[in-house]
Amino acid sequence: MDTLRPTPEEMVAALLEAAEAEHWNHWKHEVEQHADDWRDVGDMRQRLTDEQFSRLPAAVACYPFVELCVYGYRGQAIWGFFCKKLLFEGERLSWVLIVYDPLADEIIHCMRPDRGKRYCTRWGEQTKTFIPVRWEK
Repeated sequence: MDTLRPTPEEMVAALLEAAEAEHWNHWKHEVEQHADDWRDVGDMRQRLTDEQFSRLPAAVACYPFVELCVYGYRGQAIWGFFCKKLLFEGERLSWVLIVYDPLADEIIHCMRPDRGKRYCTRWGEQTKTFIPVRWEK
């Protein structure tokens, strides 16, 4: 697979596999830092549990309305997955961003970015445009 030019299907399949295999980079750091993201903005009534947080990347991978991008970070290709209004655990999460490293096969970030997709574009080059994908159910 070409990490710079993956197909949307390859990107989503890789994220789903990493989520199911629990391939996380800095797992506890992510939970401690981002589990309150959606509660703080009123999307959820309480903090995500560790179990809920671990299921969030798979929910994004399976969501039929997702935006994808490939961008450069520290000299390598990183993949971004962004969705709005994700139905999760009976709640509607306003924004969800997953950052995935295809070479290490690790989920790097799982968060609600403050400014939507800009988190992915801040360090990237001009090839950071998100591509909306709508999967048929």
